[in-house]
Amino acid sequence: MPGSRRGVWAVSPAADQEVGVRAILDALPEVAEADVPLARYSWLGVGGPADVLVVAGSRDQLELAIRLAHQYGLPWHVYGGLTNMLLPDSGLRGIVVLNRARAVHFEEGYRLQCDSGAIVVQVAREAIERGWGGLTWAVGLPGTIGGAVVNNAGAFGGEISRVLVSADVFTPSGEVSQVPASWFDFRYRCSKLKGAGERWLVLASEFRLRAADSDELRAKAEEYSLRRTRSQPPGRTLGSTFKNPPGDYAGRLIEAAGLKGTRCGGMAVSERHANFFMNEGGATAADFRALLDRVQSEVHAQFGVQLEPEIEILPEG
Repeated sequence: MPGSRRGVWAVSPAADQEVGVRAILDALPEVAEADVPLARYSWLGVGGPADVLVVAGSRDQLELAIRLAHQYGLPWHVYGGLTNMLLPDSGLRGIVVLNRARAVHFEEGYRLQCDSGAIVVQVAREAIERGWGGLTWAVGLPGTIGGAVVNNAGAFGGEISRVLVSADVFTPSGEVSQVPASWFDFRYRCSKLKGAGERWLVLASEFRLRAADSDELRAKAEEYSLRRTRSQPPGRTLGSTFKNPPGDYAGRLIEAAGLKGTRCGGMAVSERHANFFMNEGGATAADFRALLDRVQSEVHAQFGVQLEPEIEILPEG
């Protein structure tokens, strides 16, 4: 039922954080490691070290890492594919969990249950093979189910919010509750959890798809894949940098401003699609921010439009 409680984890503000770090390393020895550079896991290839990195391969490992961090008062962060997030050069303090909890269940009534670490494109492809419609638009979308829900991911006229039924969510009070799709207050590429802080987390989601013809779904998926390949550049990128403003396209405005190929350090505006920033070697988060500021300023100066980032930008600190 929506709002049902699955567990409460008490916070201990006075807990010894060193003891907490050791508890996590001891509890998850095969998947936890101290002082790990995050750049090696980011699609952009940018990011400083994590104090402790946990690569959680199941929901049990994911919940255990969070429970221990919560219990010992440690800062914690959970991420999926790190595909649309700019990590800081200074790294992240506390516990960083990479969510590889990827269980997927196709059930009667076209109900689809997914752990939040499930890969979006893999789920979409399997749905197509089963003749389940509703996710075909996502065949080329990078990232995980959890990230797709938080960001209301979409493409080619589809959005995750249109097929979501409910989700299991970890709350700042330490509860795990099931909430309906309406709870997220979805908007364009956004939900109430985007930018809401690190104490919220989508653990799993349920979707309602529909019966469809597999051959027709495959044909549509191929069309989408070809369109994506033609328009989007390969390489180290976070995907679309800016949201499209009402009635226009961010890429068109950036190109019209003469900014294709513009560089700041190792980061450049793509020559193929102006709404993509590319790491062309040795780029830093500072380079990305400088390029973002320059593009925003120039587009605003020429067209009076303030471009809003579509990606999440984590602060230095």
